[in-house]
Amino acid sequence: MVDRNNAKPTTDAVPDWRYDRVPATGGGNFFRTLIENVGDIVALLDRKGTVLYQSSAVMEVLGHDVVPPVGHSVLDSVHPEDRERMRERIAICARTPDWMSMETFRLRHRDGSWRWMEARAKNMLDDPEVGAILCISRDVTQTRRLEQQLREAEQLARFGHWRWAKNEPAPRWSDGAAKILDRPAQSMPMDGDWYRDLVHPEDQEALLSKLLEVFDTKESVIAVSRYRSGDGGYRHIKTYAYAEFDASEEIGALFGLVEDVTEQVHAEEALRQSEARYRLLAEQASDIVHHATPAGEIIFISPSVEGILGYPLDELLRMTNMGEILHPEDRDRMVNTYRELSTSRETLRVEFRLRHKAGSYVWLESTLRGVRGPDGSVSEIVGITRDVSERKRNEIELMEARERAETASHTKSRFLANMSHELRTPLNAIIGFSEMLKLQMFGELGHSRYREYAQLINESGALLLDLINDILDMSKIEAGKYELHHERIDIREVVQGAARLVQGRAEDGGLLLDVDIAADAAALPLEADTRALKQILLNLLSNAIKFTPAGGRVIVAVRRLDGAVSMSVTDTGQGIPAEDISRLGQPFEQASSDASLSKQGTGLGLALVRSLAELHGGAFRIESELGQGTTVEVVLPLEPRRHTTIAAQ
Repeated sequence: MVDRNNAKPTTDAVPDWRYDRVPATGGGNFFRTLIENVGDIVALLDRKGTVLYQSSAVMEVLGHDVVPPVGHSVLDSVHPEDRERMRERIAICARTPDWMSMETFRLRHRDGSWRWMEARAKNMLDDPEVGAILCISRDVTQTRRLEQQLREAEQLARFGHWRWAKNEPAPRWSDGAAKILDRPAQSMPMDGDWYRDLVHPEDQEALLSKLLEVFDTKESVIAVSRYRSGDGGYRHIKTYAYAEFDASEEIGALFGLVEDVTEQVHAEEALRQSEARYRLLAEQASDIVHHATPAGEIIFISPSVEGILGYPLDELLRMTNMGEILHPEDRDRMVNTYRELSTSRETLRVEFRLRHKAGSYVWLESTLRGVRGPDGSVSEIVGITRDVSERKRNEIELMEARERAETASHTKSRFLANMSHELRTPLNAIIGFSEMLKLQMFGELGHSRYREYAQLINESGALLLDLINDILDMSKIEAGKYELHHERIDIREVVQGAARLVQGRAEDGGLLLDVDIAADAAALPLEADTRALKQILLNLLSNAIKFTPAGGRVIVAVRRLDGAVSMSVTDTGQGIPAEDISRLGQPFEQASSDASLSKQGTGLGLALVRSLAELHGGAFRIESELGQGTTVEVVLPLEPRRHTTIAAQ
């Protein structure tokens, strides 16, 4: 006999095995202490089931004050209904070397109740250190009570369960599991071929693979398989299978919950067939049919998208959302549209651009509507999208044409206002001074004043002729009728000649005019139209002198480039606003519509310069900063390129 604090049993009646074979010191003492303090009952039995040793856990589990004496048969404490079965199991274990099994039975508690025990037995009779059947038992009364409650719940909720213990040929089926298959509980197969009798041939391998997966991963699995019902048909059964672990953390059994989902499967199949019909319609439509989450993630999109955007379906579906290819300028509009769909029950229409796989953008128009769930919130967005690029091009072209017409009308009005002044000024001088000559207001025509008037009449006529020539030249260029006459030109002579012609005007305006011709550019073999080249230089110099205040400086420079020559005119005038530079060089455009700033020009000077440069195959460029001055550069190729237009840089 032993008490709770000293669990060493009396061993005189059991010479086959002695407790004190375990050393009291060293490793033996450690393992003895360990065994005496675990929650499971550790017991040793002989071949007939006689108790050779029980750990002190028996007191806690079965309510004893002390460990019961050894030498009695364990079967004496087993429930009568379990006794014969356990006698047979002990006999099988005793005659089978290395036998191991898991047994469930009831033991009497000291208070008279019965406790369900689950014991793991192993034949260690041939082990010289043990020489007994080792049993490790745990109290599973609570588990059995829960199983009973589970069975009762099965009757109410139409589900069942099974438990497949290790080393058993088949699961043990609950009444609820049999009931959902409309079969008597006793007709459920219990042999090793249970799945062949019960599971549809096409589902057998998949179900067994799922159950074996539990042993590999120790994680629960879900499988839907077809089971044969009592009427010979098949029902779809969903199985939730998970592992039960024993005291050594090994899988001792599989436990499964089974639920009849036949109606759900049939409903899903009907839905799939319905979806297949609509999908067929969507796939054959030329417009794009698509479903998306409220956040914009694509759920479904019809194959017609490939013809419109060039992306294969799988590539589009891998995108997080369509925002990856949405034009940056359209993102806010799309975000606002999706936000509005979350609150509005109306169908919304939105235009936007998506990037084609080739890199260009395609204009699309989507008709969108939110699909609401049972709680009233939008669960997904359904849309039909079509390519409206052609329509947008027409709209844009129409808008641009309208803008061009309005700009042309505005430019024409400004040009006519400026031109009327430009033409009237020399004409008034010509008419007024000629009238004075005609009336001989200062006496006979020999008076010295008349020579001055004649000079003014001549200058006004020359100015008028220049204006008319500019208009005619611009008209010829725009009509494609202006012809260049190429010849070898002495750049130094042309540049210096143009500078001499405007030298007087520069001096009258209090300006310093410099000519800077690089040595390696003076003898360049330039072929160009002499008259056109002079016209370019005179227009640039005239503009620079006109817009540079007294005390300023104007520089005309010539530089050699690779296969070309650069001619530039730089002034220290008032400069040009950055937003106006892009307009200059267009017919009748000036840096300012203010007459006091535009100096009553026609706006044709820079337009002629640009057009003549491009007719030579050259380029035209303006650099300017307000308050610092302006540089206008013309680059001409040394060899003529007839009828070639080069856009301004």
